[in-house]
Amino acid sequence: MGLPTMRKELESALKAFVTAPPVVGALYVMGLAAWAGQRSASDVGEIGDERRAEAFDVFVARRYADELMRMRIGIIATAIAFGIVLGLAAEVLVRLRHPPSRIGRRSLAGALVESALVVMVLHTCVVAWSMADSPQLYAAHWYALGGFPRTVQIVITDVLGTKGVILGAMLLAIAYVRPVRVAYVFRRGLGLVRKPLRAVGAIGILLAIASALFGEPPAPAKKDVPAEEDKRPNVLILATDSLRADRLDPRVAPNLAKLANEGTRFDRAYVSLPRTFPSWVTILTGRHGHHHGIRSMFPTWEERAKDFDALPQRFAKAGYATTVVSDYAGDIFGRIDLGFQRVDTPTFDFRQLIRQRALERETPLLPVLHSQVGRRLFPVMRQLNDAADPNLLAEDISAALRAVRKKPFFMTVFFSTAHFPYAAPAPYYSKYTDSKYRGRYKYHKPVSLERSVELPPDADDIRQIQGLYDGTVSAVDDAIGRVLKTLDRLGLSEKTIIVITADHGEALYDHGHGQGHGDHLFGDEVTHVPLVIYDPRQAKSRREASIVRDIDLAPTLYELTSITPPSDLDGRSLAPALRGEPLDRRFAYAESEIWFNEDIPSLPAELRMPYPGILGLTEIDSRHNTEIVLRREMQPPTLMARHRMVRDERFKLVYVPTRLGVRYFLFDTKNDPGETNDVSTQLPDEVARLRTELWSWMLQDPLMEQKDGFLVPRESAFAKAGAK
Repeated sequence: MGLPTMRKELESALKAFVTAPPVVGALYVMGLAAWAGQRSASDVGEIGDERRAEAFDVFVARRYADELMRMRIGIIATAIAFGIVLGLAAEVLVRLRHPPSRIGRRSLAGALVESALVVMVLHTCVVAWSMADSPQLYAAHWYALGGFPRTVQIVITDVLGTKGVILGAMLLAIAYVRPVRVAYVFRRGLGLVRKPLRAVGAIGILLAIASALFGEPPAPAKKDVPAEEDKRPNVLILATDSLRADRLDPRVAPNLAKLANEGTRFDRAYVSLPRTFPSWVTILTGRHGHHHGIRSMFPTWEERAKDFDALPQRFAKAGYATTVVSDYAGDIFGRIDLGFQRVDTPTFDFRQLIRQRALERETPLLPVLHSQVGRRLFPVMRQLNDAADPNLLAEDISAALRAVRKKPFFMTVFFSTAHFPYAAPAPYYSKYTDSKYRGRYKYHKPVSLERSVELPPDADDIRQIQGLYDGTVSAVDDAIGRVLKTLDRLGLSEKTIIVITADHGEALYDHGHGQGHGDHLFGDEVTHVPLVIYDPRQAKSRREASIVRDIDLAPTLYELTSITPPSDLDGRSLAPALRGEPLDRRFAYAESEIWFNEDIPSLPAELRMPYPGILGLTEIDSRHNTEIVLRREMQPPTLMARHRMVRDERFKLVYVPTRLGVRYFLFDTKNDPGETNDVSTQLPDEVARLRTELWSWMLQDPLMEQKDGFLVPRESAFAKAGAK
């Protein structure tokens, strides 16, 4: 072979490589990912003002350079794999359009431009479909910018939708290939594109390698010992973050409402600490927060590193397989050992925040990242509150049920979607909202650490937020329906006790009480949660009107499964109610949690004790997995500043410490269910009765004592803790 011939063949091979759609696709998507990754935190509104965001970026770049580099490598690998897949699809289209004899005769520039344009259009279509499916993931970069970007996202979500995007992509593909060529290809078969289709298999290998490099290693499999003769019932807790009791309604939750009508429904169930971490520890231990010690979302390592003698632990010792499955709000289960043998939840620490911030900027890769494949490559995707798709979680739950079906199990399932920012995928986000709404909460309600700078929502905003919330409940309900079908397919329905509940409720601007949970105890919406217990052995529709508490669930499950309970539980069993027997009357108690902001719109300054916002309250515990924890010096003032309450079937008393003294608010919930009218001056005897009961409960706290009418930190208790 002569030199001219070799040179010509080399040039031809180089031209084929440079213009190959998979190569162009890899370079194109990699370039988009690199551009997206350069955006600062201030571009996506992640923390406060621009100066604070820049300072944070500098801090992260200096201290966590290795973590940033690891994430960049993972993102580049994912971009390359995604680009190659798009390129292979583009090559299929190019080969469909051009006869084999014309493929090689195209000029270098023409072939390169054509490959690039086809890849760009394919990527645009995939991103458009992802935007139509999960618009909240794109809102900060499109809708929030206003003008043309906002119009584009509205057209994609409100006009086209996922089906419209798919139809549009198909029409574009046919127009590009040309109908005549499409008919010709169908006559000839798919032999024309066999090579590019065969190359798709290589992508599986690439993704597997990326998963091994950048994903978290899977937990070691545990061998199940068949227990065919074991007649003990399974326990499945189906919990939803921020689920209000009044949403257990066929209008938004038909599956949950149906199950509630088949079991025992407790109409007046209350939680005692309405934030996720302390509430779950209370539910699973049967003890109040001042007894189990987890009082905030940011407990210290010392507070977490003890034997809680919780439900999962006792069930595991009794031979049950214990599992918890959750998405982003369930990260608390990875930070504390409550006895679950398998913890299938995200993790939360400062390194996870860094990973999360890196991925939030990668909008060109979101179609891959927001999928089961993306979650395997980057487990931190499960930590994104905008990406809490209950359908993805339902798949994880079904897999977990299949893994434990051969032996008795205790499984806790926790859906996060109903927690703010109320970000449900299509079609749920628009199911109960006005399509004409063009305000700032079109697709979700973004969470800001600087809530004080936000303008208060108007009436249209509030209706939109409430509609978004109902959409999240509906999305979770459908996912739970899938879980129940899996339970039935596996033959487990008739031997599984099912519990429906929540860690807390949610205020949605009802009666002027603001939005959220844990900041105060005014109103019934935050502490009042659904509670349904369905036991197939005694299934009968019952409704219980007596007050029950979160601390009552653990002793109930111990009795229903004949497992010996601890001797120091604060709650009592509700099993008699399942048999139709009356329950003794009990009081419900609660306390508020720490305030994340120095200014809370729903809580006037005169009704709170001042202390710093979340950035001044917390620190990074570098000794223990870079956990974010409450500063030790902030524990006494935050405990003293809490609101506390006691209630019976009719009256509710709220204790509110202020700089000018303690104030008590009394509400007659029978005549004033919205709790808008303080009747403490009209009913002093009721105030005295409930105040005695409340103080009896508050003084059970070993860290606190009474002084000048206040519940104050006990100096000896905190001096001892500080010495440790």
